[in-house]
Amino acid sequence: MKVFTKKEEQILLAIYHLKDEAYLIPIREKIKEYTGKYFSVGTIYVPLNRLHVYGYLEAQVKKSNTSTGGKAIKYYKLTKRGLAALAALEKQNRLMWEGFKAPAFEE
Repeated sequence: MKVFTKKEEQILLAIYHLKDEAYLIPIREKIKEYTGKYFSVGTIYVPLNRLHVYGYLEAQVKKSNTSTGGKAIKYYKLTKRGLAALAALEKQNRLMWEGFKAPAFEE
């Protein structure tokens, strides 16, 4: 299995949750919602494009509407390979965290 960066994992999960509304800005907002971290557009776009090139995502440019200021938008969707990668990541993370109990710290 390919080793994914944390940001790539977050992007894949954001697209999974966004379903048909997965384009750059909502992806970035979904990651911020889940992590509390705000990333620049470029910080999201580079791994997003890489995931697309490697076949984990498919992209489709759709005509815009008035809410987007008349610009075409590139929407992303997980491929079968992308869904399989998410399933493998979930299993790997679950196995790695299995049995972990946070130690009690005295304050």
